[in-house]
Amino acid sequence: MKMLKAAGILAVLALAAFPGAALAHTGKATLSCAGVQFDYALFPAGSNTVHYKIVVDNGAPQTGDFVLNQAGGTSGSLTVPLDLGGTHTVAAYTWWGPAGVVAGHTGGSQTQPAAYGTGTCDTPATPATPAPAPVTPPAAATIPAAAAPVPAQGVQGVKVSSPARTAVLGARTSCASRVVRVTVRGQQMRSVAFSVNGRHVRTVSVRSGQRSVRAALAMRNRRASQVVSATVRFRNGAAARTLSARASRCAQAAVQPQFTG
Repeated sequence: MKMLKAAGILAVLALAAFPGAALAHTGKATLSCAGVQFDYALFPAGSNTVHYKIVVDNGAPQTGDFVLNQAGGTSGSLTVPLDLGGTHTVAAYTWWGPAGVVAGHTGGSQTQPAAYGTGTCDTPATPATPAPAPVTPPAAATIPAAAAPVPAQGVQGVKVSSPARTAVLGARTSCASRVVRVTVRGQQMRSVAFSVNGRHVRTVSVRSGQRSVRAALAMRNRRASQVVSATVRFRNGAAARTLSARASRCAQAAVQPQFTG
């Protein structure tokens, strides 16, 4: 079983990649206490739809579909928020094809997790009641500790000794018409400055004890892929952190609902 080390809010729970049957499609999942991030690459150009499933403590699965939105449909990234607290076991699955994928290629697995891990999250929460049958984990492995020694959103976060600079950014990465909705979660936040494509949009002051900030940011131009950034400053004197995510602009009729976990 992949066990999570207490290595700070940005520690990765587990990571795995599944190649496609004919081409080198890859799909991987990164887990933390704030959510699951799925990353896909090396698909043929065109419209490619992938599927995902997230199971927390053997509870009801959270499922969805995602259309790759980068580099002409050859790659894409999706973050599904979870905002966990306490000790949990998380399994993330992803798969695709033959329908909805260029040339009918298939890959991934509905039964073999792309990422699996057990960890203790910093934010207290009521533990979920586990089902009798445990999730079958992949081959045993030990996850290395994150490089950052100081704890600091996508599941991100584990048990930490100090909330010095904990912050994560979630953005709707699929399809937005004129605005993109973003969420910043963290601890000890004093203010959050938002920008789109490097241009400052607004700065939000954060109340003491407030753990999340939500904003709807206007897209700067008609480019398909745009970068949303949030610079977080902390109350305890820790160095400011800048978090980034990509969002795609499309026609109003193609706007998809935001994944809220």
